[in-house]
Amino acid sequence: MRASLTAAAGVVLSLAALTSHAAIPYKGHSYEFRQPGGEMLKIRLDGNDYYAEQRTEDGSLVIYDHAKRGFCYAHVNATGDELVSSGVLATNAKLRTFSTAQDKREPGLSTAAKARLAKQRYQKMHGRTLELAQKTTSAMMAPSAAATAAVTGQMRGLTVIIDFSDAPGTITKPQVESFLNDASYTGFGNAQSVRGYFLAASGNKLDYSNTVTRYYRAKRPKSYYTDNSLDVGPRAQELIVEALNWVKSSEGFDFSTLSRDSTGHILGLNFFYAGEADSPWSKGLWPHMGWIGEKFCSNGACTGNYQISDMGKQLAIGTFVHESGHLIMGWPDLYDYDGSSQGSVANFCVMGFGGVGYESQYRPTQPVGFLRYLAGWDTAIELNPAINRSAPTGRLSMAANGHSLYRWSNPANAAEAFYVEAIHKSEQNLYQPDQGLAVFHIDPTGTNDTEWKPYIQMEHADGKRDPENNVNQGDANDLYDGVATRAFNASVPNALTSKGTNSLWWNGYASGFALSNISVPGKTVSFDLGTATPTPAADVYNGTLAEKGEAIHPSPWFEYKGGTLGAVLSGPAGTDFDLRLEQWQNNGTTNLWVNVAESAGDASQEALTFKAPAGYYRIVISSYSGAGKYKLSVTK
Repeated sequence: MRASLTAAAGVVLSLAALTSHAAIPYKGHSYEFRQPGGEMLKIRLDGNDYYAEQRTEDGSLVIYDHAKRGFCYAHVNATGDELVSSGVLATNAKLRTFSTAQDKREPGLSTAAKARLAKQRYQKMHGRTLELAQKTTSAMMAPSAAATAAVTGQMRGLTVIIDFSDAPGTITKPQVESFLNDASYTGFGNAQSVRGYFLAASGNKLDYSNTVTRYYRAKRPKSYYTDNSLDVGPRAQELIVEALNWVKSSEGFDFSTLSRDSTGHILGLNFFYAGEADSPWSKGLWPHMGWIGEKFCSNGACTGNYQISDMGKQLAIGTFVHESGHLIMGWPDLYDYDGSSQGSVANFCVMGFGGVGYESQYRPTQPVGFLRYLAGWDTAIELNPAINRSAPTGRLSMAANGHSLYRWSNPANAAEAFYVEAIHKSEQNLYQPDQGLAVFHIDPTGTNDTEWKPYIQMEHADGKRDPENNVNQGDANDLYDGVATRAFNASVPNALTSKGTNSLWWNGYASGFALSNISVPGKTVSFDLGTATPTPAADVYNGTLAEKGEAIHPSPWFEYKGGTLGAVLSGPAGTDFDLRLEQWQNNGTTNLWVNVAESAGDASQEALTFKAPAGYYRIVISSYSGAGKYKLSVTK
């Protein structure tokens, strides 16, 4: 039975001290920046806290130039790894003309360059490497951690509101309190409050409220904190510490009433300041989440992670909810930091882009079912009879928003599973891109910035994987929705072992999981659970590869009557072994071995399948880099 942790105010929680990696996503986000000449330059922003690409409305790349104290047109340097200022201040005037709409977007940095810059910035903001954060998240995302990850009951955070002598507050304390805490709230166009969101998403299992201070008037004018010569962080943290000292000394606030993790760090630590950001991306007071460490402590509660944001002219709950998912739940981002894709779940989860859209910022989408399961909000019924002898069979049904999921787990890998949930475009999921039956492939050994093996991969019903291919953030063809030709099994929607959509495990073996006869979308969805197809017995070959060496199995070749050939190669960690299937072909004049299938990633694990006609074949394994023992499993 799962243990349930009550997240009561003032109780020290057994949660990881280090929050999973976190950033605010931006997609077409618009803001204005006052150029040195006084012009309010309109900028469009795509990216996150760690890397973002900025353009004017005519599509020109721009970058903040410290020497010019404003945005200048930019170009990619000769090595392709950095944006360089032209020294010419950007303007809203449409000075450039284009022959086609395609010409409006100059190419930016390469994916590799974006990834490198994002990793550097992450370490600077959080004091640890992105790789370490990913390892921490993998442990937190494992199903075995569900008992300690559960967060239910009452939880209390702190929100400090701040204004300045040169920027007095316009949104009142009662407005902020309602925005955060009212059970029924529609202010500023929101469908609910932050508290209302978590009550709805958790099925009333988590009651997260915030204590809101009266306005703290900062010691210095806002122009001091929005110093654009400084990266985001130093002045923001200076402001945070002085505000907390005021809360303690002038307000007499008891910080022991706040929910904290097992090391005493405050979980929900939030700051709103008056007006707009008045800073370019990543500078001054740009909104962000960061790590401040124990710079302030009182009543056994210390600072750690925090979020700080401008209030602007109105408040939308989406970003606050997304960041609270990091701060209080420990959930990771589910999109790429390097911009090479939109992430697999994209708009289908608040930890993707489901809280920052034009509409979803006011009514954020649900966390995906697996995150709700980890939080103790949803139950999961095991369908794999190899694990659950009393697993249900035949035609099954499930209710959208019913807080009950179906799961098909891997007996050979306890962390890997498929989770199934019904999604209906109503209530919290009103602004989902699609409705129907959703299937998610879970494996905590993945990473959010590797689109082809993320923590949570959505099995898109159309098989196109548009978000992973950077085409869109999800569309109306992604869920299983009663179309007669749509089913889910080892070969449907496609049988690709790499970048495919099917029920294969990550190692390429068949899971035996299959769904068919899925009903049309509704508040209840029904489907037939397929019978498990036994995995064919495998021929296993063990050997040792030298650096740049090759081996053939079975040697020298084998005859095959036709069908599906499968091969899985496992090499030592840190090596890069490749796998290919070759067929003997005679075109009438020459005889030669022809490569008909290949798996050549940059890791030590490779897998392939091939629908093979009758003929003669051989499997070749080779070392691209590294040496050591390997295991090859071949199914016929």
